[in-house]
Amino acid sequence: MQKKAQYTIILTIVSLLASIGVSSTFMLTKGTIKKKELAARTEALYAVLPGLEGLPVEISQANSPDQDHVYKGLNKAGQVVGYAASGEAQGYSSKIKVMVGIDPNLEKVLGINILAQNETPGLGTKMTEIESTTTLWSLIYGRELKSIDWDSDESWELPLLKQPERIKKFGLSKKAKNKAQPWFQEQFKRKTYNQLVVSKVKDVEKIVAITGATISTKAVIKAVQDAIDKIKSAVQLPAWEVK
Repeated sequence: MQKKAQYTIILTIVSLLASIGVSSTFMLTKGTIKKKELAARTEALYAVLPGLEGLPVEISQANSPDQDHVYKGLNKAGQVVGYAASGEAQGYSSKIKVMVGIDPNLEKVLGINILAQNETPGLGTKMTEIESTTTLWSLIYGRELKSIDWDSDESWELPLLKQPERIKKFGLSKKAKNKAQPWFQEQFKRKTYNQLVVSKVKDVEKIVAITGATISTKAVIKAVQDAIDKIKSAVQLPAWEVK
């Protein structure tokens, strides 16, 4: 009986120490984690709102949770370049969170950026993978041949990281970068709400599914639709408010 009491006391002390350790670690890293999440979300806003200058303007209702924030992007002339919000949906094995930007007319997607996902490696995770441009030539000669993208459109290029406010407030890289986008995310550009439909074969009018990850593909589409719905709710006035 005495040994049982000793074991109980020891287990209680170990559990208490473990709880204190976990709590302390969380409190010590909470600020860093929050800062990194904010930096990632801010960087995503610039990725999905081409032409955005300065900091985006929040237009969501006061005291709304972080996941429901809606932003308006302005260019140097003060003109609206688009609106952005985050959305999420349940994937195959995780919650998938995305940042979505749409044009000022609320008709077409300007771009998406996947903020978080923990899908099956090699399948669902391909949504964030950038296809390698490495060729046999580059391996032999140590460099890659320049390729020509006949379908490119300069107005859709990602903005350079040159805004001092972004660097100062969020600690973003000072180096100008032209980041390539994963092919899966790239195909959302210029799509309308009605074109957010899964296709298992190549179709420029739809979203081509990741091979072996149809559930993850559908989840991303639902997350994008969730973000668009938030934007429209914040931007479009209800009929009874229109004068």
